Amino acid sequence: MLEELKVRNYVLIDNLDISFSDGFTVLTGETGSGKSIMLGALSLLLGAKTDKEAVRQGEESAEISGIFSASPAVERWADEHGIEIEDGTLVIRRLIKVNGRSSYTVNGSPVTVKEGEELGHLLVDVSSQHAHQSLLKMDVLRLMVDKAAQTEALVADYKEKFQQLRTDEKELRATEENIRKAAEEADYMRFSLRELEEADLKEGEEERLKAEIEVMNSSEFLKESLTAAVAEMRTASSSLSEALDVIRKASRKDQRLTEYSDRTENISIEAEDILLSLRDHLTSIDFPESEMEEKNSRLMQLQRIRRRFGGSITEAIRRRDEFRRKLEDAENGEALLHSLSKRVEKTRSELIDLGEKLLSERKKAALKLEKKVQENLHRLGMSSAVFIIKVERVDSPGPDGIDTISFLIAPNKGEKLSAIQETASGGELSRIMLALKVSLVSGGTDTMLFDEIDAGIGGAVANAVGEEMKELSKSEQVITITHLPQIASRAGVHYLVEKEEKGERTISRIRRVEGEERVKEIARLLSGETSELSLEHARALLEVQGV
Repeated sequence: MLEELKVRNYVLIDNLDISFSDGFTVLTGETGSGKSIMLGALSLLLGAKTDKEAVRQGEESAEISGIFSASPAVERWADEHGIEIEDGTLVIRRLIKVNGRSSYTVNGSPVTVKEGEELGHLLVDVSSQHAHQSLLKMDVLRLMVDKAAQTEALVADYKEKFQQLRTDEKELRATEENIRKAAEEADYMRFSLRELEEADLKEGEEERLKAEIEVMNSSEFLKESLTAAVAEMRTASSSLSEALDVIRKASRKDQRLTEYSDRTENISIEAEDILLSLRDHLTSIDFPESEMEEKNSRLMQLQRIRRRFGGSITEAIRRRDEFRRKLEDAENGEALLHSLSKRVEKTRSELIDLGEKLLSERKKAALKLEKKVQENLHRLGMSSAVFIIKVERVDSPGPDGIDTISFLIAPNKGEKLSAIQETASGGELSRIMLALKVSLVSGGTDTMLFDEIDAGIGGAVANAVGEEMKELSKSEQVITITHLPQIASRAGVHYLVEKEEKGERTISRIRRVEGEERVKEIARLLSGETSELSLEHARALLEVQGV
């Protein structure tokens, strides 16, 4: 249940605090006074998208917060999302900055807009003034039947199985296409695979060969350089050996020279080792001409393969593995296709079984729901209306089931049943929507908000709608935005939305009206003015309702 709504710097509202009670609450006001603004603020708490234009001009941010009492369904949602609830209270806060950034928290924990929307559906059932138009959409009709059938788990299982079927069918089609292409390209792939396998490709081999060939091409230069280096190192090694003898003799007279003797000995040993290594390397530079030809031939082979198969040895290796896999698929194609086809048929059979169960539950729920709706329509002034919900099987399973759902109505006695899309007027659609809402009350949400759902009706029908909302408020919190005195007079709490100019700014205000103030507002709704006649009529209307 919605207990409190606070709005700061949102469109025309600078500062609003409004408390709600259980039962029936109504909001009225002149057109353009700001009723839709308050609804927009509440919608933000229920997961609507933000708009930086909503920030009141001249302010840095807008803030909307609401306090709700949590139902068991809301408590389960909070537990699943790791949000703590104390004393059964939920505090939702939306902050919108003028730069378009926003934050969304539930009991201090950040949530996404999608999560907020999920929570919003559990908190408040919103019916806007154009909501009855949604009755023209089959998806909406199916959702209503499913709500009556309480088949959430079954619907979820069906949708999951439908997606699995889509995935399995996609894999089967892809495999069929791959096998077809493999068969068409088999000769080319076998020839290419043979060439690639014979090449025995290894990562980095091309770079290694280039380095080795560079050494071979520079062998004469290297020989000359190393020969000169060996001669110099031989001289240096001899000089170090002589220097070491002299330092050792001197160290016998001066022990401080021992350190230098040791260091010179280490250098002499390292120089001798370098000399030997240079000699060995010089010997290895002699390459047979056949080895040079062999390496050049291998390099040319790798370069040819690289050019033919993707521009790199890495890509050529990938293509080799791809050819192997495709040829294996082609060779094992019949067995693979048979396996995948069996899987698709198994998934389709399981999907149809779920669809049959769903169809059965929907048919049973439709019979019960149509009876309730028809009874409610009779109370709403359509005393001769006949209302039928038709659930029919279709040939192929769809994303929502194996059925189509249509709502049929004969609004007046003697008329034939037709789809509501073809027959019902705007006022009749409004009453059908209200009748459905009342029929579907199940305790899933504690708050029902009607935004001018009474559009297009009046007189005795408006009385019936008001009475139905009053009856509904005995089990649910009902909040209604209306222009009809027949509905407003039946509410237990009446709020008036007004627009006023303050300095150079326009501000929307919401205040509770009682007593004579409420009489005046009902009179305005009756005739557009507060004449003695309209005031007298308003008092009479309120007295009838026991206000």
